[in-house]
Amino acid sequence: PQRGYRWYRIWVQGFLRRWDLKNLLFPFTLLASFIKIVVVLLWHRPQAVIGTGGYVSGPVILAAFLLRIPCFIQEQNVFPGATSRILSRIAKRIYLNFEASRSYFRNQAKILVTGNPVRLELRRVNRRTALQKWNLSPQLKTLFVFGGSQGAHPLNKVMLEIAASLVNKLPLQIIWSTGKLDYMKVLKNTALHRQKIKVFEFIDDMGAAYAVSDLALCRAGATTVAELSFCEVPAILVPYPHATAGHQEFNARALEKANAAVCILENELSAKRLFDLVEALVTNEEKLQQMRTNLRLFAHPDAAKTIVEDIVRTLRRIE
Repeated sequence: PQRGYRWYRIWVQGFLRRWDLKNLLFPFTLLASFIKIVVVLLWHRPQAVIGTGGYVSGPVILAAFLLRIPCFIQEQNVFPGATSRILSRIAKRIYLNFEASRSYFRNQAKILVTGNPVRLELRRVNRRTALQKWNLSPQLKTLFVFGGSQGAHPLNKVMLEIAASLVNKLPLQIIWSTGKLDYMKVLKNTALHRQKIKVFEFIDDMGAAYAVSDLALCRAGATTVAELSFCEVPAILVPYPHATAGHQEFNARALEKANAAVCILENELSAKRLFDLVEALVTNEEKLQQMRTNLRLFAHPDAAKTIVEDIVRTLRRIE
């Protein structure tokens, strides 16, 4: 909405892969959503519809297909969700973030590996300006800790155990986006280190945060991975363990395999292990530089442009 796009809310939920009373509502929510989507599509008459994964895409793409509106799929994770795999059969084209995702789809001719669209303005922030914005030292390495819009309590909990030791024993400073739940607790417990530990409930200016970061500690969602790659920020990735089909672990392992990041599962995360890992990375500039170089393999700054141009070409061919 902030960028001028109109949006519609639909009442739909995923089908849980275990017995749950909520599954009884699934056919009703699906039907209600489908009817609303059909009305919206008939009103706007779009030339194309693109689904970006997740169960919300299901009724949208299906309705568009039945109305003979060309459909496209953009899969953001290494391991495609069930919705993307099923809908790929009726999609005109399939856009992938990772080359490794190819093997999960039958019709290889439909596939184009484009990467994940990212905001180009993320790379337009000057590092010196960003350091000054948060009163950070250019002589220290910067660790950026964040867990998405809601924060990540397990990451915050472990970081609280070692934050003081990190900034006291290493040439390090921290910018920390805690999310709402842990903000006051983290703020209070880091009060003695306010010069080297900058705590925020939420950071709007991610471009500035990436600009000052030498290392990140975060989850491994598709957008996060794409932004880290685009901004060349090495990371310790802790996949969200409850992501559908382990999507985040697949994403993290792909970067780890390319020596572009380090993956630690949440149940393996401990204060000592995290401290040792941060120390090993921030004191080894050669290692960090190699990770930055390898991240370029996953960076696709022209992804949005590539997808749009391919959709236009495809529509022209089928007119």
